[in-house]
Amino acid sequence: MIQIKFRKLLPLLTPIIFLYIIISLGWKTSINPFFNIGILIGMILILSFFHFFILFEKTLDKGYQSMIFLSFFVFIPSILFSIGKIFFYENEKITDVRGILLVSLTIYILIRVTYFMRKIYVRIHNPVFIFITSFVFLSFLGSVLLMLPSSTVKKISFIDALFTSTSAVCVTGLGVLDTSKDFTHLGKVIILTLVELGGLGILTVTSFFSYFFRDGFSFREGIYIRNFLNTKTTSNVLFLAVKVVLLTLIVEMVGALLIYFSIKNERDIIESDSPLFFSIFHSISAFCNGGFSTLSKGLYSESVRFNYLLQFIIACLLILGGIGFNILFNFFTYVWLTFKKYFYKIFKDEYFRYPVHIFTLNTKIVLFTTFFLLFFGTIFYYISEYHYSLSEHSSIIGKCTVSFFSSATSRTAGFQVLDMQRWTPFTILFTIFLMWVGASPASTGGGIKTSTFALALMNIISLSIGKDRLEIQRKEISSKSVRLAFAIIILSLIIIYISILIILFLDPKKDILSISFEAFSAFSTVGLSLGITPNLSNGSKLVLIILMLLGRIGVLNIMIGLLKRNRINSSYYYQYPQGYILIN
Repeated sequence: MIQIKFRKLLPLLTPIIFLYIIISLGWKTSINPFFNIGILIGMILILSFFHFFILFEKTLDKGYQSMIFLSFFVFIPSILFSIGKIFFYENEKITDVRGILLVSLTIYILIRVTYFMRKIYVRIHNPVFIFITSFVFLSFLGSVLLMLPSSTVKKISFIDALFTSTSAVCVTGLGVLDTSKDFTHLGKVIILTLVELGGLGILTVTSFFSYFFRDGFSFREGIYIRNFLNTKTTSNVLFLAVKVVLLTLIVEMVGALLIYFSIKNERDIIESDSPLFFSIFHSISAFCNGGFSTLSKGLYSESVRFNYLLQFIIACLLILGGIGFNILFNFFTYVWLTFKKYFYKIFKDEYFRYPVHIFTLNTKIVLFTTFFLLFFGTIFYYISEYHYSLSEHSSIIGKCTVSFFSSATSRTAGFQVLDMQRWTPFTILFTIFLMWVGASPASTGGGIKTSTFALALMNIISLSIGKDRLEIQRKEISSKSVRLAFAIIILSLIIIYISILIILFLDPKKDILSISFEAFSAFSTVGLSLGITPNLSNGSKLVLIILMLLGRIGVLNIMIGLLKRNRINSSYYYQYPQGYILIN
């Protein structure tokens, strides 16, 4: 009986704990630090006590039991660590354990939110609605956190907080504030967390925790995750989400280490941040295609402007994050099978047979298109900016590295390594094209996607040579894929065009080329800017906020979520005769 009462209390305690964490982090209160630590330890002890007794309830379902066990497992190490640090380390202050206690409570809230999200999956029948709501909710939550007094150096407006939060959640990087000067260390951590959650997606993160609930997943939940990760099947979709999270953390960890060692000569001039935080921040921001930097001028700052090793590392992270998780897993499978082949051949003197198709057609198209855009983009920047923004780089290696970086960042994150005020109009227009194409499907980047651009281009070529269907490498591409590609292209251009008109109406004194650049950058979630965004009116900023959300979620996804019927349409059972319309 007492276990049931404890179970009913837990949902009530969770929002109270969340509110206390916000107050504890966001405001500098006059509460005695010892008393504050006592409250935190008391919260964890009470929650641990509740969870311990609930574990003995025999009527618990597997999912809830796993959630209770995970929460209890999170609390115990934090309690032991805190007690050990207080009683056995005389030189340590009691306030040093505050961070550990807050982290454990935050993880507990994430576990509770995951369980709550799984309940929502069962009740709501529209997966796209869940997908849309998760990004909108996270943007508003982030704006509230960024408005906390401890998050900023000085008070900021709600529209600026919402813009920054949406830019982070949508992994864009457009900014109306200086991340280095206007945000405190806590504010930067909040932005970094929003970038990570936005890059992976709330559904992927909750699925990562759901994997450990041990009660499987519903078919509807599998559809939610399948739609976000852009997979064809719902089988093992939770395991795929776990692989995505683990791969992300591993790549970001390796990237942070490489960045850390690449700035060993500039550690004293990385402005106000420690080298370790600088490395972690830029590794996550690069792989998630966030584009945020802790430097006032981004990577164009004097301290790292000529650090070509750093630029190359970040460019590689941008490409890995923007190429798509499916492509990365497909590539790792190829590497693993190649290793097995030579292992069998050398040590076992046996022949290892490959699967029939290692690289899928989608992988080949994405890799070829990505390489094509990177290669010719690098050549273009090298030639077009040789006597302009590239002139400050004296060496050939420097010019080539910066050109390669510019080609990579223009489709993904929007890190600035050149003086964009010196760009020629020709370079600006070409960059708009690269931003519009964007990254690849199932990646952390935006744009219409490389596969969409490739399909549309190949379909035009196919029609030009007289074919009535699109064939690539002895495979016929479905008409649905072709229609989807052209629908995405047309919708993107319509939305961007309307947005440009609205911003021109709200800010008539701004240059149309600069406005177009900002609009394409926002919709494609790239984040490059010609510097006019902070000076736009609140109405124009709101237009860019909506553009970033539309670009991250997808206009077609929103239309499907609003217009698609859940029941089977009666038109599926018959087909009208074909009608022909005169074109051109």
